[in-house]
Amino acid sequence: MNRLIEKLEYGVSPRETLSSIADLLGGMLPIEVESYHIPLMNFVPAFFENEDAKTRKNAARVLAFVKDPLVPSILIRAFQKEKVLYIRPQYLKSLRAFSLEEPIVQILQQRRKEIVSSEISDEERKHLNEELQLIDECLGENVTSKHSFIGWDLPNEVLFFTDPPFMKLTEAAMDESKKKVLPSGIYMKTSNLIQYLPVRTYREILFFLPGLKTVVEDPYAAAMQLMEAGFVNYLKDRHSGDGAFAYRIEMKGVDDKKKSVLIKRISGEILRLSDHQLVMRKDNYEVELRFVKKEDGTYRFFFKLFTLPEPRFSYRKEAVAASIKPVTAAGFLKLCEDKLSDDARVLDPFCGVGTMLYERNVLKKVKIAFGVDTFGEAIDKARKNGNEAEMPIYFIHRDFFDFRHDSLFDEIVTNMPFSMKEDDGQKIDTIYYRFFGKAKEHLTAHAYMFILSRNPELVRKYAQAGYRIEDTYPLNEKTGLTGFVIERL
Repeated sequence: MNRLIEKLEYGVSPRETLSSIADLLGGMLPIEVESYHIPLMNFVPAFFENEDAKTRKNAARVLAFVKDPLVPSILIRAFQKEKVLYIRPQYLKSLRAFSLEEPIVQILQQRRKEIVSSEISDEERKHLNEELQLIDECLGENVTSKHSFIGWDLPNEVLFFTDPPFMKLTEAAMDESKKKVLPSGIYMKTSNLIQYLPVRTYREILFFLPGLKTVVEDPYAAAMQLMEAGFVNYLKDRHSGDGAFAYRIEMKGVDDKKKSVLIKRISGEILRLSDHQLVMRKDNYEVELRFVKKEDGTYRFFFKLFTLPEPRFSYRKEAVAASIKPVTAAGFLKLCEDKLSDDARVLDPFCGVGTMLYERNVLKKVKIAFGVDTFGEAIDKARKNGNEAEMPIYFIHRDFFDFRHDSLFDEIVTNMPFSMKEDDGQKIDTIYYRFFGKAKEHLTAHAYMFILSRNPELVRKYAQAGYRIEDTYPLNEKTGLTGFVIERL
């Protein structure tokens, strides 16, 4: 580093020297960088007057690491003087590292107004949109993220996105006069959306913007289509609360290398055209814009509102990596509803955070239920979920194969253990073998087991001794997840 600073002092190859310094600083701890603050402040600022644009850019890169109170004012002056559009964003990237005083904030706010109100050419758009997004990041203005959905009685065009095994269940719960079954779910136009919110078998609700189900391939033109179709007003009409809406973008069917570029371009154009009423955020977003590429290069456009309440699975406050999705548990058990008993005594020998037991109790009230698991963290979280659910479920931190109970159970409901490791095959096989033997000790005659398994071949193998498989439900072809209804003989 000292050799590079010496080259900088004498003006030797400044563009390359500044770039090397910035690279070195990026690999240092802050305390290590501090020892170079004074010499860097002595020599770097002068290079903002250099006629080479990339030299000025690299000078800005270096100052991002120099935590001197004078750096923000140096950077903002250089930013204001800079005429080369593709260089200007680097000043803002460096400014992000600092807390900005009011005079600088005002300069950035004024620049934002200029960009939003100006007519810009196609050549300028990419750079000015990037500049606009970086100004927003520098200002660090909080998007309210406190909007509440109130558009229940307004006309809403929605898709209840549903996994194929549960399509008929979701369809049956919908108003026959307004629904249409699509390959991905149940499409509906409704002014009574709240009526369908409690249905437990759809995965998510996706909204259509009226008159805009498809957008063009060009990201700038696509952003313009959203704005011209009244996307901002649509959101405002259906929400209470003030301020900008925070959103994220999901693009499907797009090469990963192209995806980030497309998202950057479309989000920058949305920010400019919406006059900062739609702001992209990595977290705490309220809306997800979803673009699904079609064969002709255009995109299907949906959006998801995280401002909608989700009452269906409110008990599920805690989860672990292996937890079953609540909608999968709900859908499977709904398929089995005619086999479930009222006031049953129910056992889940591999209960995790308790999802299967909670969903079982929603369909038909249990008399009492026990959840057993060796994973202590899961049991702790199951108990926390139990406090939310207020259901008669007791969770025990124990290996099922050591579990003892005085009374027999009418049902077993469970999501069987699984492993993604190929060399765990024998271990999983042993668990299934022991499970089907142990389960007999706890079940009444002709009791039912409702089992989810990613190893259906093992269920068929070990259910031959003392059981009868009554129903089989393939649920996920990719993972092999299969639901079984099994009677103890």
